Amino acid sequence: HPMPTKQQIDHAINEHFDAWNAQDQARWSANFSDDIVFEDPYGGLLKEGPQAVQHSWENSFKNGDVWTLECLLKQVCLDQAALVVRSTGSLNGKPVVVEGIEIYTVNDSGKVCHIRTYFNPPEGMELDPYFSQQT
Repeated sequence: HPMPTKQQIDHAINEHFDAWNAQDQARWSANFSDDIVFEDPYGGLLKEGPQAVQHSWENSFKNGDVWTLECLLKQVCLDQAALVVRSTGSLNGKPVVVEGIEIYTVNDSGKVCHIRTYFNPPEGMELDPYFSQQT
């Protein structure tokens, strides 16, 4: 089946981080396919489609919390990019740093169509239930 180019993948990943860090919700949201699937985190609720894009944004920036995303390492193979990501933010007014592994699949239109993330909250802290694993 058709594959995105490496340039399309690089662009989609850069757009994801740049738009998020600029808090540009419209630009961030436009980077996803209509059939986007979030496994964020893996083992949590499966979140799909435009509604998932909106909820992921709203649940990250509520209560005045701001998260900054930094890609520390990226490897692209075929239609996927595997990233090591540092998320710096705050939970209930306390500074938090979460490092995780994120796998992005990009479709042949250059849109992100699947994200699977692997991370755990820092010791003794609870993330928003929207970003929790099912037990």
